[in-house]
Amino acid sequence: MDFKIIYDHLVVKNLITLRKVGKTVNPPIYMAGLFVVSIIIPLLMKMLMGLTNKTTFIFMLIYLGAYLSIPSIIYESKIEKFEKNIPKALYVMTLSLNSGRSITEAMEEVIKSRIEGVDIEFMKVLYLITEKKYSFEDAMTIVSSNSDSPIFRQMGRLIVENRRYGGNLGEVLKTLAKTLEDLNNLKQQLISTTANGLVVGLVIICGVIPATAGLIGGYLTVIANLTPSMQPPTPDQIAKCLELIQQGTGLFGLLFAVPLFGLKLNRMIITCAICMTGGVGVFYGIMLGSGYLFS
Repeated sequence: MDFKIIYDHLVVKNLITLRKVGKTVNPPIYMAGLFVVSIIIPLLMKMLMGLTNKTTFIFMLIYLGAYLSIPSIIYESKIEKFEKNIPKALYVMTLSLNSGRSITEAMEEVIKSRIEGVDIEFMKVLYLITEKKYSFEDAMTIVSSNSDSPIFRQMGRLIVENRRYGGNLGEVLKTLAKTLEDLNNLKQQLISTTANGLVVGLVIICGVIPATAGLIGGYLTVIANLTPSMQPPTPDQIAKCLELIQQGTGLFGLLFAVPLFGLKLNRMIITCAICMTGGVGVFYGIMLGSGYLFS
């Protein structure tokens, strides 16, 4: 029973999320991918690089979390893209309303303009009105309430309330569109400014430091081969260095995601997996390459 709960929460839920973005994956294929990513790949890395059991286990956990986080990240990206198109749709509606057209005609203009995402939601509204004979207020409420976008839900409530209590809907939608547009621009500027500083840290922590350590390791190995009295780095020492690099770059990856995406666990796990894989890969690759370089 407990296994079924875990399976439903981790696998079935993700398959449903993938279907929402138009990607159908069979459960056996999804489970096979889960097995390969979280078990086979870390074990291959252990065999190739001589990782410790602790390092391998951490890779297994992080890769498992990263694999399970991919569907939610894809879905969140779709919602974000949808919300970025809402101001465009609102401007089209504003122009239509200001020219004397009705709210349904304004929605039809959005559909004709093919504003991705918003046009589908408005088609649902018009379908409920024309085919199911719902009132505009009821149709808009049903569609907006079932949307996963909080912005679209608020927009739906705003339109319905304006229809019930009156007011200049064109000006209201224009103000909302300008507010959302300014918010998107401010968010992009903030991310751009923050990312510039974070990229420098990313290059240093996940690139320069592991590369320097790998270069030193390869150099010491070559020197030891040329000097019989000097002992080269042992496999255990190299494995311990890989473990430290993994932990340092992984922790940086977790923190790196917070300024960019906020406290979103799925994004934090993905960046953690990318950073630690990159750091370990750079160290091991440079160490092998420097051995050939100095020999």
